[in-house]
Amino acid sequence: MFRSDCGTWPPHSHFWLRVGVLLPVGLAACALLFRYSGLDAALSSYFYDAAQHRFLVGTNGWIELLGHRVGKSVVLVCWMLLLAVAIAAPRIPGFARHRRLLWTLVLAMALGPVVVTLLKNINSHACPWSLKAYGGAAEYSATWFVSRVEAGRCFPGGHAAGGFSIVAVAFAGAVLRRPRLCRAGLWLGLGVGASFSILQVAKGAHFMSHNLWAAAIDLWMAALVFSPLMAPGRASPSYTNSVSAEGQQ
Repeated sequence: MFRSDCGTWPPHSHFWLRVGVLLPVGLAACALLFRYSGLDAALSSYFYDAAQHRFLVGTNGWIELLGHRVGKSVVLVCWMLLLAVAIAAPRIPGFARHRRLLWTLVLAMALGPVVVTLLKNINSHACPWSLKAYGGAAEYSATWFVSRVEAGRCFPGGHAAGGFSIVAVAFAGAVLRRPRLCRAGLWLGLGVGASFSILQVAKGAHFMSHNLWAAAIDLWMAALVFSPLMAPGRASPSYTNSVSAEGQQ
């Protein structure tokens, strides 16, 4: 599905619809399945050592260092470099014509994690390691619109959202009619986000449904930001024609 969408042009709006709208709907459905079927608890319990009252992957060590701190920093640095390129684009040969696309990509990568952070501060979902079932002191709660004091600051998954935000590059590749960039952005974003998700579940920082919701939100936000360039009936003919002509040179 993804390969044909990225490699067949026109219309790039098919990619926007399937990857930016339908795929996150599927991810949200999976998140609901994990939460209400018991898969969330089963997966987290798999990584929890009840005898030692700890998760198998702790908050220290090289896995935490590389998978969480370094991984998060690399994504942030890449975004900051992209921001710098967008700011300097008018003075960089060949980039001036892509200013709109660059700023769209900068916003698309940032908006998902920002929305996830805002949502974390208004609900009481606690992290697994804070729950009594996993050695913590908190009772399970899923109340929305609570005060900052009552907020669990765990749902949706913030670390996973940073990884999945890379998928925005695929939308840029679709606009540029660059199938390789499109596929690379798609699979890199999904791969990094999935790796971050598994790490966070293994250390008790999140349930898998938290990370699936983070992926869905990132994709929805990227689709929203890119909609002026990609949505059916809303693409900018002047921009898409110019990049199409550039790709044929």
